[in-house]
Amino acid sequence: MKLSFRAIFLVTLLAPSALPWGPTGHRVVAEVAQRHLTPPVREKITKILGGRTLADVANWPDELRTDPRFDKYKRLHFATVPDGTASYAAAPKDACGDLVVAIDAFRTFLRTGSRDSLYSVKALTDKSDGTSKGACNPQETEPLNADTSLRFLVHLMGDLHQPLHVGGTDLGGNKVSVTWLDRWKTNLHATWDDEMVDFERLGYTEYAAFIDHAPDPSALQQGSTLNWADEDVTVRPKLYVLPAGNKISYDYIGQQRDLMRSQLLKGGLRLASVLNTIFQ
Repeated sequence: MKLSFRAIFLVTLLAPSALPWGPTGHRVVAEVAQRHLTPPVREKITKILGGRTLADVANWPDELRTDPRFDKYKRLHFATVPDGTASYAAAPKDACGDLVVAIDAFRTFLRTGSRDSLYSVKALTDKSDGTSKGACNPQETEPLNADTSLRFLVHLMGDLHQPLHVGGTDLGGNKVSVTWLDRWKTNLHATWDDEMVDFERLGYTEYAAFIDHAPDPSALQQGSTLNWADEDVTVRPKLYVLPAGNKISYDYIGQQRDLMRSQLLKGGLRLASVLNTIFQ
């Protein structure tokens, strides 16, 4: 049976999720962006998304994981810059694509409508390239369109601003076991995806309003996808300054809170800038 993207969206609207940034974090980024769209761009985006907001669709790419046909997209939620490598440009690349090239491909497609930009990333093609080792798209999938590409862009811009999504050789902290406030065992990546954000005890609209007070938003919007990935490489070591025994404490949360809030805010402001440029 062939499920469409729309069917997947409807099936998973109410499904629980605990994936990159967590559902709250992604919605915060999207809500900040929504607040900074120009009125004409907001109108265009609302039309493309069928009346939905950016926050409504921010977690949709994670929800595709319920269908193994879309496993090819998993690699697009992260990029790897090994420890000791100074920048994304200097790091080995996944032949099928990664977070950085996927963002730029979606930006170009939404601006120009050219499918060549999508197909330049092998994991974004809709035709199967076989099932041999190294295949990027084992199963044929429904072609991406403006709606689904916009949903991906919203989500991946959120991923880009969680520093562990431009991770090192420990799978972005997934291999680093920690204990959350002496309550349960988890890993560093999941801690930043979920626990750190959820510990704020704010809904996504409240959280977005709480952090959206940059004195000069335009200053935070400067740069390219590549620059923003390199920011992750620079700040990433700070996340690994863990308490003894890798026990996440109130002190760790307090020390990291400003960085987390800053990343969520920058993700939203930069997403807004990207969308305002695409749809101006």
